[in-house]
Amino acid sequence: MSVIRAFIIALRSVISVMQVVLVFRVACEFILIKRDCWPFRFLQSISEPLLEPVRKLLKRQDGKPLRFDFSPLFLVILLYLVNVILKRLV
Repeated sequence: MSVIRAFIIALRSVISVMQVVLVFRVACEFILIKRDCWPFRFLQSISEPLLEPVRKLLKRQDGKPLRFDFSPLFLVILLYLVNVILKRLV
Protein backbone atom coordinates (compact mmCIF):
# COMPACT_ATOMS: atom_id res chain seq x y z
CA MET A 1 0.00 0.00 0.00
CA SER A 2 2.90 2.36 0.60
CA VAL A 3 3.92 2.18 -3.08
CA ILE A 4 0.48 3.34 -4.15
CA ARG A 5 0.55 6.10 -1.53
CA ALA A 6 3.98 7.24 -2.75
CA PHE A 7 2.73 7.23 -6.36
CA ILE A 8 -0.30 9.34 -5.45
CA ILE A 9 1.89 11.82 -3.55
CA ALA A 10 4.26 12.07 -6.52
CA LEU A 11 1.34 12.54 -8.92
CA ARG A 12 -0.08 15.30 -6.71
CA SER A 13 3.32 17.01 -6.77
CA VAL A 14 3.42 16.89 -10.57
CA ILE A 15 -0.11 18.28 -10.74
CA SER A 16 0.83 21.15 -8.42
CA VAL A 17 3.89 21.98 -10.52
CA MET A 18 1.77 21.98 -13.68
CA GLN A 19 -0.68 24.38 -12.07
CA VAL A 20 2.17 26.75 -11.26
CA VAL A 21 3.56 26.44 -14.81
CA LEU A 22 0.15 27.30 -16.27
CA VAL A 23 -0.23 30.33 -14.00
CA PHE A 24 3.26 31.56 -14.93
CA ARG A 25 2.54 31.06 -18.62
CA VAL A 26 -0.68 33.09 -18.43
CA ALA A 27 1.11 35.78 -16.41
CA CYS A 28 3.87 35.96 -19.03
CA GLU A 29 1.28 36.38 -21.76
CA PHE A 30 -0.42 39.22 -19.88
CA ILE A 31 2.88 40.95 -19.12
CA LEU A 32 3.69 40.70 -22.83
CA ILE A 33 7.02 38.94 -22.49
CA LYS A 34 8.58 38.16 -25.85
CA ARG A 35 7.55 34.72 -27.02
CA ASP A 36 10.99 33.94 -28.40
CA CYS A 37 12.82 34.23 -25.06
CA TRP A 38 13.88 30.95 -23.52
CA PRO A 39 11.79 31.12 -20.30
CA PHE A 40 8.57 31.53 -22.26
CA ARG A 41 9.55 28.81 -24.75
CA PHE A 42 10.31 26.51 -21.80
CA LEU A 43 6.91 27.19 -20.21
CA GLN A 44 5.24 26.72 -23.56
CA SER A 45 6.98 23.41 -24.25
CA ILE A 46 5.84 22.07 -20.88
CA SER A 47 2.26 23.32 -20.95
CA GLU A 48 1.31 23.01 -24.61
CA PRO A 49 0.86 19.19 -24.64
CA LEU A 50 -1.81 19.60 -21.96
CA LEU A 51 -3.43 22.71 -23.40
CA GLU A 52 -3.86 21.51 -26.99
CA PRO A 53 -6.43 18.76 -26.25
CA VAL A 54 -8.36 21.15 -24.00
CA ARG A 55 -8.45 23.74 -26.80
CA LYS A 56 -9.87 21.13 -29.14
CA LEU A 57 -12.60 20.32 -26.61
CA LEU A 58 -13.46 23.99 -26.07
CA LYS A 59 -13.61 24.83 -29.77
CA ARG A 60 -16.97 26.23 -30.87
CA GLN A 61 -19.43 24.14 -32.84
CA ASP A 62 -18.66 25.92 -36.11
CA GLY A 63 -14.96 25.06 -35.78
CA LYS A 64 -13.77 28.59 -35.07
CA PRO A 65 -11.63 29.17 -31.99
CA LEU A 66 -12.98 31.26 -29.13
CA ARG A 67 -11.99 34.93 -28.89
CA PHE A 68 -10.31 34.36 -25.56
CA ASP A 69 -8.35 31.21 -24.74
CA PHE A 70 -10.05 29.68 -21.70
CA SER A 71 -8.05 26.47 -21.88
CA PRO A 72 -5.50 27.42 -19.15
CA LEU A 73 -8.31 28.33 -16.74
CA PHE A 74 -10.23 25.15 -17.55
CA LEU A 75 -7.08 23.06 -17.16
CA VAL A 76 -6.12 24.64 -13.82
CA ILE A 77 -9.61 23.90 -12.49
CA LEU A 78 -9.47 20.34 -13.81
CA LEU A 79 -6.04 19.75 -12.28
CA TYR A 80 -7.26 21.19 -8.98
CA LEU A 81 -10.21 18.79 -8.93
CA VAL A 82 -7.98 15.82 -9.71
CA ASN A 83 -5.62 16.93 -6.95
CA VAL A 84 -8.48 17.12 -4.45
CA ILE A 85 -9.68 13.65 -5.42
CA LEU A 86 -6.17 12.24 -5.03
CA LYS A 87 -5.78 13.98 -1.69
CA ARG A 88 -8.86 12.18 -0.39
CA LEU A 89 -7.42 8.84 -1.49
CA VAL A 90 -4.27 9.27 0.60
